[in-house]
Amino acid sequence: MVCCKRLIYGFVALAVFAMVPAAAFAITDARDVTGMGVDERIGGRIPSELEFTDRSGDKVKLTEFFEDGKPVVMSLVYYNCPRLCSFVLEGVVEAVGDLDALSLGVDYKVVSVSINPVETPEDATRKSEGVLRALGGKGSPDGWSFLTGEEQNIAALAESVGFRYLADGDEFAHPASIMFLSPEGEISRYLYGIEFPAKDFRLALLEASKGEVGPSGIVNKVLLFCYKFDPVGKKYALHALNILKGGGIITLLFVGLLITYLIIIERKRTNGGSA
Repeated sequence: MVCCKRLIYGFVALAVFAMVPAAAFAITDARDVTGMGVDERIGGRIPSELEFTDRSGDKVKLTEFFEDGKPVVMSLVYYNCPRLCSFVLEGVVEAVGDLDALSLGVDYKVVSVSINPVETPEDATRKSEGVLRALGGKGSPDGWSFLTGEEQNIAALAESVGFRYLADGDEFAHPASIMFLSPEGEISRYLYGIEFPAKDFRLALLEASKGEVGPSGIVNKVLLFCYKFDPVGKKYALHALNILKGGGIITLLFVGLLITYLIIIERKRTNGGSA
């Protein structure tokens, strides 16, 4: 089933990329593609005072999701999307399920916001139920929030993260991407597509939190030292220069310890011989 699912995702992605290079959209129309995409705003901040509605119908401000110092993965989708949004959310579900080192709701949060202002908390609830079933109990269900909102607040949030989308009747054309935000609401990384490898997902979370999430701060720092985001390939890759630096430091330490050991042995031999 997993292989079949990935094959289907692959065909969908290829078909979309063939029609619109370098981006993936919910609907395709050659007249509209110039108005869609992502303008990365790394280092920018989202307007945390914006108010949305959660699936229970309660009003919440974005600032509430950052009060406990956890990084946030944000997806801008819409819940009745017939195609791409479901693939993006399923990609996040798979990443959460494959990520054993960090736990949803404990180490980080996911916030999905509908870009369709006519969608309701009931729409958010239906989508959340399907997502939580797919998670199969992985992480805390409270760790993933589904929000709806008014058009001006949606537009302000989308503008702040550089997410450009267009309405086309009852549907929306939009990029396939997710954003990683620091505990202070600062944009730290974008990942693209409908599949998010657990390694990239984890590294993006570590980058957003500056290595302050998860069970081992030392392991986090080593990972962040060895891997860097490749802006061309849009994924994390081993950073050869840092690995060489690290290997050089380890070699120097080893040589230093070896010299110290030989000096100590020589002194013991000399002292023993003179005695």
